[in-house]
Amino acid sequence: MPAFEILPLEAIGPVRLGVARAVARQTMAAIGFPLEHSRDRVDYFCESCMQVSHGPNDEVTFIGVSGNPNVTFVFKDIDVFRHSAIDVFSLMAASDNSGSHEFSPYEYLFPNQILTLWDADEQYDRQGEESRKVWGQVGIGNSAYLAAIRAIKTKM
Repeated sequence: MPAFEILPLEAIGPVRLGVARAVARQTMAAIGFPLEHSRDRVDYFCESCMQVSHGPNDEVTFIGVSGNPNVTFVFKDIDVFRHSAIDVFSLMAASDNSGSHEFSPYEYLFPNQILTLWDADEQYDRQGEESRKVWGQVGIGNSAYLAAIRAIKTKM
């Protein structure tokens, strides 16, 4: 089973932020995960557990991952979908160096890492038989993604 490392501001597994869409597709296909489907500016791989979003110039701006029994996603050597949402949140908060952070089960953005967490719930605990809250998605973005998120929040 492949293990993809989550490297904020850089990559998740073989897909790097900032590369061209064609390069991301070729990279995933080369390791046995061809493009499954695409919708507008988003490509899906690995039984749709990996979503790769592209900016206006077709560069990768965001990579989001969700739990899947056939792929492991690790952050600082911890499988983010095998541990509780609060444990993963605490680990990521400790590495953001942006002050204190208060857990929210809905969504969270660590600004220094441009690292996102979305929807902690038992339904996403595919490895522990829905016995604990785990994140529905963990993602990383680049500065363009962060600017877009901040613009949306400003309008709210």
